[in-house]
Amino acid sequence: MAASRKLLLWVCLLASGNALAESALQSLQFEQHKQQVMAELKKVCHQQAGTSDNDWANKILSVGDNKQHIREATVAIERKNEKNYRDALAKVQCPAS
Repeated sequence: MAASRKLLLWVCLLASGNALAESALQSLQFEQHKQQVMAELKKVCHQQAGTSDNDWANKILSVGDNKQHIREATVAIERKNEKNYRDALAKVQCPAS
């Protein structure tokens, strides 16, 4: 009886550990995709001197529907859809200087 309880506990621990590992990997992949999008946007929307990357990203996200367009771009990366990625980036509006 005690052995079956230990086995059940072990299975539950393994399953939860696997879920946490997948979640961490997904977070890392999302961060990589976000960095890729921001690097592309830097080519189009020029960052003011003295502005940190984080402040610049927040400024872009605060303009119009940019949050939605950037989300569309990251989803397109995940789905390996280059056309949708380019279309989403083209919709992003650069912040006023």
